[in-house]
Amino acid sequence: MKILVLSQYWHPENGVPQRRWTWLSKILVDAGHEVTVIAPPPHYQRKIELRQWWATRKGRTIADVDEGPSGEKIIRSGFFPAGPSLTQRAVNQATVALGAIQTMLRKKGALRDYRPDLIIGTVPALPTAAATRIVAAVLRRPYLIDLRDAWPDLLQQSDQWNKGTGKTSLREKTLKRGPMQVVTFGTRRVLNDALKHAAGISVTSSYLADVLCEREILHTDGSSPEIVTIRNVFPPLSDRSVDLARKRHDGLNVLYAGTLGRAQNLSNALEAAKIAQERGVTIKLRLVGAGVAREQLTSQARELGIDATVEPRQPAEEMAEFYDWADTALVHLTDWEPLSRAVPSKTYELMAQRMHISGVVSGEAAELIQAHGAGDVVEPEDPQALAELWVELAGCPERLCIRGGGPQWVEYERESVAPGRFLGLVERAADR
Repeated sequence: MKILVLSQYWHPENGVPQRRWTWLSKILVDAGHEVTVIAPPPHYQRKIELRQWWATRKGRTIADVDEGPSGEKIIRSGFFPAGPSLTQRAVNQATVALGAIQTMLRKKGALRDYRPDLIIGTVPALPTAAATRIVAAVLRRPYLIDLRDAWPDLLQQSDQWNKGTGKTSLREKTLKRGPMQVVTFGTRRVLNDALKHAAGISVTSSYLADVLCEREILHTDGSSPEIVTIRNVFPPLSDRSVDLARKRHDGLNVLYAGTLGRAQNLSNALEAAKIAQERGVTIKLRLVGAGVAREQLTSQARELGIDATVEPRQPAEEMAEFYDWADTALVHLTDWEPLSRAVPSKTYELMAQRMHISGVVSGEAAELIQAHGAGDVVEPEDPQALAELWVELAGCPERLCIRGGGPQWVEYERESVAPGRFLGLVERAADR
């Protein structure tokens, strides 16, 4: 079967969407399918000058084909450089979606006479869903949507998106009075339309799958998309496991490695470290990653006078030192209701490594951590509760030793559950 994937992000970038689709592409290729990808050149979380972008744009042709690590063919499409603000990201995502449509419909070079059996669009970015629907309609082929987060429900939280950045820009103050509501309403309608007409939807959370299955707007005209949960249990970048008895110091070393963004609101963790410090327990906190809240977190840590550092995103091969240093790893989300249907992919990686998790999460993520004995959980946006947990862990280090069946469960999901579910969804969708 010929499968066309439209995506905002792809290898050699190394974020969660890229790693998820390197893994899913390998499942498809190993099953004998031919995978062709339309994606922009690597630019996610990179600062690209307009002159550099223009030179790249002029030098790229549709005849250029890269080969991905899973044997997929990658055709690079147009884009406009992203920036840190929501407006800049929206422009970037919209231009990537338009670039994918243009690349496919021109039917030149590597895509001459190409007709896929199935089209898959990966979300986020949200405009990719619309691009997938348009391409599928023109080619008259069925399509799937890989819905990685709780969209479109997260659009309801748009007035809180900048809460974790510590500032409200003039642009946001201007737009949120009316234009933001219009854009949010339009985006929701377009996304729901794309989901409604899809042959199938893959999600990363069973909670989200249950909610979508009950959503009437997706059940019209006597048909509805098949919805399947494919968890983010892609292979870890290292298969190390932690030393169960490595804590040899007072206090507590806490590591957060991931996005320093809006949905995390890590200010809550800094406040918790301050409360614990006032109770006589030293919390050494390292936040490692990139995101729009980086500057605000650095400033807040300095103002609170706590032992916390905000460090750049690190290559995977250099993360071993960070995990060896840590006593517990922080998995942290804010209290937006749709995030109860999200499971940060870091949860599975930490479970596989037997790393104790300090979970500031609710819903399915909290349930998984507790069910598999992978750590401790407190409610989001309650720094007092998080501080109390850390004080308890510092005084009772045996609680940091994880001996549950989490690693075996993650491996079973990766090797046995996900491939069968995904291939079954693809094959059934292509037949619709």
